[in-house]
Amino acid sequence: MKKVKVVLAISLIAILMMTAVGCGSSDEVEVRRYETAPVALTELVSGGVDAVVADSPVILEYIANNPDTNIKAVSDDDFDSEFFGIAMRQDDSEIHQLVNEGLAIIKENGMYDAIHNKYFGDGKEVDIPESDNELGMTFKAAMDAAYAPFEYVNEDTGKIEGFDPDIIKAIAAEMGFEVVLVNTAWDGIIPSLTGGTVDIVISAMTITEERKQAVTFSDPYFESTQYIAVPEDSEINSLEGLRGKVVGVQNGTTGDLAVSNYFGLR
Repeated sequence: MKKVKVVLAISLIAILMMTAVGCGSSDEVEVRRYETAPVALTELVSGGVDAVVADSPVILEYIANNPDTNIKAVSDDDFDSEFFGIAMRQDDSEIHQLVNEGLAIIKENGMYDAIHNKYFGDGKEVDIPESDNELGMTFKAAMDAAYAPFEYVNEDTGKIEGFDPDIIKAIAAEMGFEVVLVNTAWDGIIPSLTGGTVDIVISAMTITEERKQAVTFSDPYFESTQYIAVPEDSEINSLEGLRGKVVGVQNGTTGDLAVSNYFGLR
């Protein structure tokens, strides 16, 4: 009996040692989920992950603002185009109509293009008028302000700024209602809407069939795709190149879903 126990103990130690050094399939992808994309990208810089998958504008903004980190962006045709929408409760038909009409107007009168140019073009400032609140209505708009250039907190003023805040402010000014921006963690952003804490979500949220089960989306207001961020000297140049690597994503985002779905992790 003692001999059998010794053999079993040795076998167990051998298995543990193999696990510790990462023995197993070289195709396995380890996905590490972070609260925000910048945290995941910071982890990439420190060597904690081999790559980060996130919305292309977010990765490009991070690289532009942090040129000394020696990170590059990689695209892949296997990433689908994504369309962002403004989310509202399914029974709030009045808000839905106001937002959609306002979005159509700012696209037609050039305000949308001016805001887009500010954040994704030459950076020219744009003057967004204050709403006169002719309707006497105030809506709370939730956004996770850790996702530049879409939404972020200005370190000097403490105010939320970005593409999404400017878009919803322009819509509010056009349609005559007041909007209050509410910084909301991504994990709780849809529950805050469906639970009635806020009235609108505009936070670089991709329109998906799964999310449509809980909320109603406006017409699309932005087209994006995913990029892979890697160190400059990395040989990773595609989704396939992530096999056997540690990949960082923001939890619950389309980057998370894209990696998980591609590698059959969900």
